[in-house]
This record gives sequence, C-alpha cells and structure tokens, in this order.
Amino acid sequence: MAERDASVVQTLQGSDGLLRVRLEFDIQGGCGRCNEPGGCGGVSLAQPLCSKPKSMVVSDPIGLSVGDQVRVAIPDDWLSRGVTRTYVVSLVLFFVGSLLGGALLPELLPMRWQVSHDVGAMMGAGVGLIAAWAQLHVSQRRTPMVSPRILERL
Repeated sequence: MAERDASVVQTLQGSDGLLRVRLEFDIQGGCGRCNEPGGCGGVSLAQPLCSKPKSMVVSDPIGLSVGDQVRVAIPDDWLSRGVTRTYVVSLVLFFVGSLLGGALLPELLPMRWQVSHDVGAMMGAGVGLIAAWAQLHVSQRRTPMVSPRILERL
C-alpha cells in the first residue's frame, strides 16, 4: 500500500446517505534538492504543469471535518496498473506507429518524389500517440477507479 497525506477541503452528503469528503493532495515531486547546489532542478520544469493540488472524493468512515489532515492508503496494484496504462502502452503504441509508418507510408503513397521513411515514421508516431491518448481515456472510463482508503486522522 502506498500512503499519502491529504487535507479535507469539503464534506459532502451522498445521495445514498453516506458521508463523503473531498481530499486535496499536495503533489510535490523530486528529491527536494532542486534549489540546492548539485540539484538537477527537474521539478521546476514540471511546476507549470502540476502546480494545482489534486483532489478526490472518498467515503468518510471516521467523521472528518474541513481542515483535518489524514493519511490515505492507495493499493499498489492500482498504481502499477495506472503506470502501465499511462506509460508502457503509450510508448508501445508510439513505437509501433513509428515503425509501421516508416515502413508502409512510402509503399502506400508512391509519388514523384521519394517520401522518406522518416516522414512516415513521424506520421506513424503521431497516430500512435493519438491511439495511446484514446486508449487511456477509454480504459479510465471502462475500469472504475479504486477509491483510496482513509487510514487515520493526523
């Protein structure tokens, strides 16, 4: 189980009568040495993309209120499935598209000038990225997301 700390930002009453809370996770990446001498500064490149906190609605088994800090457990298999879906499948589709595009485009579109294999590879890679984006969105809708479990109030 992966454990993360979160803050309760809203309490909700579900239509089924169960109490729920909106948790806000402060995402901080990197090793914490970005501003120190010898630090790579890689996190500063990602800050514009990941600057706002992530939030999630989960059931409230312990009666929390706004402002409470909690520790949340996320199943490891859920994390590994998410990584596989996001990165591995996307990279495979990218490379397969690139290889097929480089091999097939010059054969399918013979022109007076030579369509290079590089152009076909770039077009195939673009198609592969679009296919990866589509499979990610379809798989997120098809497979319900496992809800993290609140372990304790901090």
